[in-house]
Amino acid sequence: MRDLPQFIKLDEERINVEEIVSYGLAVDEDEDRYLYVTVKTCEDAFEYYEDDVDFDLDEKIAELDDMFLVSKL
Repeated sequence: MRDLPQFIKLDEERINVEEIVSYGLAVDEDEDRYLYVTVKTCEDAFEYYEDDVDFDLDEKIAELDDMFLVSKL
């Protein structure tokens, strides 16, 4: 089972975790928060704005951190 690809669900998309290059929270010029995810197979980052999705951005970042074993010291 360990060799199977692992995916994360972001809005209507399933993204293969092995394809993720970077991710994080950002704020645009209008002070709107969004989650961005950059993958190997796409030049542009996926952007998920807080008002446009039905998931909590902070919880999704925590889920990504857990998948990549990133933790606060």
